[in-house]
Amino acid sequence: MKDIEVKDLVFSYGKDEILNKVSFDLNKGDFLTIQGENGSGKSTLIKLILKDLKKKSGQIKLFDQNIEDFDDYTKIGYVPQVNDANKLAFPVTGKEFVVLNLYKKFNIFNRPNKKCYKKVHDIFEILNIENLLNVPFNQLSGGQAQKVMIARAMVNDPKILLLDEPTVGVDEKSKRDFLKLLAHLNDKHKISILMISHEMDVVREFSKREIRLKNGRIVDA
Repeated sequence: MKDIEVKDLVFSYGKDEILNKVSFDLNKGDFLTIQGENGSGKSTLIKLILKDLKKKSGQIKLFDQNIEDFDDYTKIGYVPQVNDANKLAFPVTGKEFVVLNLYKKFNIFNRPNKKCYKKVHDIFEILNIENLLNVPFNQLSGGQAQKVMIARAMVNDPKILLLDEPTVGVDEKSKRDFLKLLAHLNDKHKISILMISHEMDVVREFSKREIRLKNGRIVDA
């Protein structure tokens, strides 16, 4: 079964073509990295899968369903760049930040219940980051913040993790620890992973498969 199918995908901003006839699959249990320089169309591809942008032509299928008809995004966990994650204007702990992603399960007063917090504790335990539960999110290091972002993505039991340049701005040790965690989730918890990165020197060690985008086209698969 294919978790994601992309065929002949085209996207442009006005006359500026960003993606041109891009095709690839993410198989169930895969760990696929899409590499490419800035401006190659990598992040645009993630935004199209998340329906933050609308394709010009081509096809995107999620779990064998056309993206236009797909609405169960609890199946897809999204982890943005750590710099985006750190732009929180108000102080919340790691636990509070993650539980917000369970908003559909909040009680009638629109507050998280005990089951929500139990779920959050369980995810932090699985990821071995219980020490970050009560640390203010805006005080976390880059590597710690990325692990909490994974917890936020994982709390809804997704089938796929989408990651957009998750190792940017993270020191080498934290980068390797983070990638080891992804490999563990992929191998032991059978989470399919699609990761955007240009840091292939370290990422290649953990990824199962890679493709390369250049000027909006796949040039190496």
